[in-house]
Parts: sequence; C-alpha cells; structure tokens
Amino acid sequence: MEVRPALPGELGDQLADLIATVTEKQGAPPFGEVLRAAMSDPDGGGLGYAARSHGRLVSYAFAAANPDGRVWTLEVADGSGQQDRFLRNVVRGLDAAGIEETVLWLHAPDVEPPPALFTHERDLHRMAVTLPVPGVVRPPAGVRFSGFDVEQDARALIEVNNRAFYGHPEQGEWSLQDLERRTSLPWFDPRGVRTGWIDHRLVAFHWTKVHDTPAPDGGALGEIYVLAVDPAFLGRGMGRAIALEGLDYLARARGATRAILYVDSANVAAVNLYRRLGFATEHTDRAYRWTSY
Repeated sequence: MEVRPALPGELGDQLADLIATVTEKQGAPPFGEVLRAAMSDPDGGGLGYAARSHGRLVSYAFAAANPDGRVWTLEVADGSGQQDRFLRNVVRGLDAAGIEETVLWLHAPDVEPPPALFTHERDLHRMAVTLPVPGVVRPPAGVRFSGFDVEQDARALIEVNNRAFYGHPEQGEWSLQDLERRTSLPWFDPRGVRTGWIDHRLVAFHWTKVHDTPAPDGGALGEIYVLAVDPAFLGRGMGRAIALEGLDYLARARGATRAILYVDSANVAAVNLYRRLGFATEHTDRAYRWTSY
C-alpha cells in the first residue's frame, strides 16, 4: 500500500467509484455532508490522502478544519481491508502538516480505529420517524412562526445557533461564511427554515432538508438538519413546537413520508424530545479523537 497526499479533484472517477463501493458495503456514505462540501472546494485548505495498491485507489481520507480553526474533522473511505495501517499513515501526514487535534468520524457500526492512536469521544445517533407525526402545530403564547429571509435574518440565525450550540465542536461558532456555505448547497430551501419570533427577536429555528434519495416507501425523505432554541427561552415548549412546525412543513409542503435527524447521544434532553415525537434510533456514528501531544 502506497499512501500519498492527494486532493479529491486529482482522483476523478476513481474516488467516486471507491465511495460508491464503500457506501454499499457499510450501508452509509463514508463522508458526511459538511466534509463533502469541503472536498469540493479546491481552495478550502483541506488535506487528502490516497492509498493505492498495484496502481488502484483502495482508500481515501480527507480532513478539514472545524469552524474554531483548531480541531480538524477526518473521515475515511477504506476499501483496502487495512484501515489501521492506512490511518497510521494518515496520522503521520496530519502530524507533519502541523495538525494537533483531529476527530475521526466512522459511519460503519463495527469498525474501530487503532486504539493506540485514537480515543473514543462521542456517539451520534441517526433517528427516524414516519410522517406525518401526531400533534397539533401551535406556537407557544407570544411566539410567531415564519419562514427565513436569507439577507435580513442571517445574523439573527447565527446568533441563536451559536448560543444554542455553545462549545459544540462542529455546530458552534458559526460565521457568516459558514452559513453562506450551507445556504449555497443545491438542496437549500429558505421556506424550509422555519423560524420562531417573539416580537422582532428570533428565538428558535428549525432548518429542514429534503434528500435526493427517497424514503423506503417512495415518498420524499426529510431531515431535521438543525434545530436550535435560544437558551434564554428554554422551558416554554419551544423545542417541541418548532420541531412540529418543521415536520409539518416537510409532510405538507414537500411530500415527505419519513424524517431523519442526527443527535449527540450525550444530549439527553434532545434525544428524549425526539423520542416523544416518535423518533427511533436506526444507526450510530462514532467519533474518535487523535492528538499530536
């Protein structure tokens, strides 16, 4: 196995074929949406590593900086059957590049990285529910539900997001550039960002997504992409209300018959909220941390 630095654009169809093979094998894509977006940006500063055997691409890893600029996210498409060996080479490359902290996400349930290099950090549940969910969509007293104006509401949404996810390694510390990167994604629908207001203050939002791949029954597959409530307004039933508002939008306006979400297993309050809405865990992604010191 020969491992060398390589950006995605240098690999062409070979990388697409590897990703398709690994996705079919493990039942989930090896690269998440945020990292896929970084992989498509040749000037984004990401680092890639390709492993070849007899001239054929057998494994690929890509890493990109989180919004805090300190910790990097790493994901791997391994078709070599030698993931430990490949990861050791990747870690040497990251260390040589001056990267001090990296979080590796694995989307295959039965795969673990070398324990001498990586320490298990947290789990991310993928949960799902059939739509429509029971429940009356009704805003709490004094709250008005609306859509999202990209130009007028952007800074207010970032402020709520960063307060709600304070200290979160990926979701916290959004900048205007981070928001613009997400609103430029081809699936973005401003009407699908449901917002909650008290007078002229944004206090919660539910950013929904509709996937290209349909639900098992042929209907649209929706997602709770981000759900955030300003911590100053917790305890008023806002989380449940804005969740139902977004799920109703997915079912009624977008024809979704199933919704998924991703939630940190340690966020007990959120997990319990989603379970009360009927969501059940169907898959768990695991994160492992590597540090150079």
